Amino acid sequence: MSIDWSSLGLVTLVTVAGAAFILSVTSAAVRMLAAVRLKRQSGQVKGLHLAEVAAGFFIACVVGIAVFGLWLLIPYFH
Repeated sequence: MSIDWSSLGLVTLVTVAGAAFILSVTSAAVRMLAAVRLKRQSGQVKGLHLAEVAAGFFIACVVGIAVFGLWLLIPYFH
């Protein structure tokens, strides 16, 4: 039995990069939602629409990632 160390390293690299990407997208969604909340509380209207659109985009990305993960995990959908 032999371990292919380069394949193991590749899997580790892709896993860490994927987790960092998912964390970054989720953090960006939370950050944009916080910006929208702060702008509304302070009464600012400048940049509010852009922050709302950005928050919606990042939330849609997070939902897409979650649905894709479920699609990969559930063999019925293949």
